[in-house]
Amino acid sequence: MWDVRYCEGMSTKLKPFGVKAYTFAFRHPSEDKPITILEGSIRSGKTYSFHPKIITQLCTYDVAGLKVIIGVSKSTIKDNLLRDLFEIVGEANYNYNLQTGELRLFKSTWIVIGAKDEGSEKYLRGKTIGVALVEEGVLIPESFMMQLLGRLSPVGSRLYINTNPDSPFHYLKVKVIDNEEMSQDVEVIHFDLDDNPNLAKETRAKYERMFKGVFYDRFIRGLWVIAEGAIYRDCLGPQCEYGEDQRPVGLENRGWAHYVIVDYGTVNAFAGLEVWDDGKTLWQDREYYWDSRVERVQKTDEQYADELDEFIGPNKRGLVIIVDPSAASFKLVLVKRGYQVKNGKNDVEEGIRKTASALTMGLYRIRKAVKGQKANKPDYPCITTPKELANYAWDEKKAIKTEEEQPIKKKDHTADCVRMAVHTLLTAYRLER
Repeated sequence: MWDVRYCEGMSTKLKPFGVKAYTFAFRHPSEDKPITILEGSIRSGKTYSFHPKIITQLCTYDVAGLKVIIGVSKSTIKDNLLRDLFEIVGEANYNYNLQTGELRLFKSTWIVIGAKDEGSEKYLRGKTIGVALVEEGVLIPESFMMQLLGRLSPVGSRLYINTNPDSPFHYLKVKVIDNEEMSQDVEVIHFDLDDNPNLAKETRAKYERMFKGVFYDRFIRGLWVIAEGAIYRDCLGPQCEYGEDQRPVGLENRGWAHYVIVDYGTVNAFAGLEVWDDGKTLWQDREYYWDSRVERVQKTDEQYADELDEFIGPNKRGLVIIVDPSAASFKLVLVKRGYQVKNGKNDVEEGIRKTASALTMGLYRIRKAVKGQKANKPDYPCITTPKELANYAWDEKKAIKTEEEQPIKKKDHTADCVRMAVHTLLTAYRLER
């Protein structure tokens, strides 16, 4: 435990550290290698060990250049790292401007930088950096990371990265962690759940239940493994379906949040899923599906809007239609018809991870079709969704060739709808509680 007398106003409500976290956190930067990577399981103490490292070591570390904190966005950095840090140091010891990213911490000055895409590397140009902390390293674009490495030029400069593992073909694994030419300058500290003494058995068991397959290997075991095969192979089961005997009585009249999730396509298939949200679970009750290639009839935006009008029926009060942000023309048609339209979150990797957890935990449930029912009118049974989820698979060839993990873009439209529904509607809090 660090000395709570380090500064007046600092919190004394500090949790214990595991051996790995303590050793790293209180070691002077001069004893660190130029690059230190904390990798491994979620909730294993990686980010928590950043707090004392910053407060007791890096704030007073005398090195030329700027001190920066980097993540996907300033908002995520605040949520994942700064919020707890501010609570520890106390209001009198920091001042943070979220818009500019300027941070005063004790008597040291930091800059917080968001690196959401390849174009973000422009924020580093011309800067000389002495200390850099990177939150969730695998989510940082390669061009940004390479630019950052080039900016750490002062003698004694230090780079600290924490991350969960990803594909073994990810640039951070290939070009930094496993790079023989950089081995003298890189230390990798692996964390697993046993390294966090604050993790209750019940909490650990909950996280172990949340993840299956590749996500279990990465987020629980902390391994760099390739995503292969059927994406939801280990997630689908009785917990993510419901029959007529399990369907909540009067589902349509319970006052639950009401959504239709749309995967828009003219040449490709068009899918619409009706979903009810009771505050805990998402209930997919009906589906509309039209594959213009199979049916040999291509519909216009107006015709699809007509189809949705009939699919939705009279129960439109409070309804929100969630659509892929790229479907601009179709969204305009829906708005003109008086619908409330919301852009869906369409990040593939994060959406798939959350969907896998939601299906595993029974937080997304799909109404089973009755034998003999046909697609679409009059009942709109969920016939296509279970099939597409079961066959939704990783594109292994693309992962090896391009280092990018993506599902195979074939027969995936209702699966994409489910992913967008979960990613948009289920917060991390709902998934973890």
